[in-house]
Amino acid sequence: MHVNNKLNALTLTLIGILLIAGCDMIEGKASQSNTKTTVGMDAEDSVATTAVKFALLKDTGLNSLDIKVETHKGEVQLSGFVDSQTQLDRAIEITKGVDGVKGVLNKMSIK
Repeated sequence: MHVNNKLNALTLTLIGILLIAGCDMIEGKASQSNTKTTVGMDAEDSVATTAVKFALLKDTGLNSLDIKVETHKGEVQLSGFVDSQTQLDRAIEITKGVDGVKGVLNKMSIK
């Protein structure tokens, strides 16, 4: 039951993220940074972020709710907390295996 609750929570969160990202792009508010991005790049980054979050949540050995995922031009930054070096390494490995991920920047800390 615990896994189902996590999956339901993730599903709702992911739907919200995609809706917010889509609304921002439609209204022309795509994130501004030092480098130019296109709406297509922003959409690809949103999809990669969602896919990474889902992949991390599916792994029962991780407490992935403590991991924050951000993507910029295919480069995924993981931040937050994990319980061990093994979990940190696993999170990076899972992230590298997700379609659309060009690289991983680790900003996670061990509790």
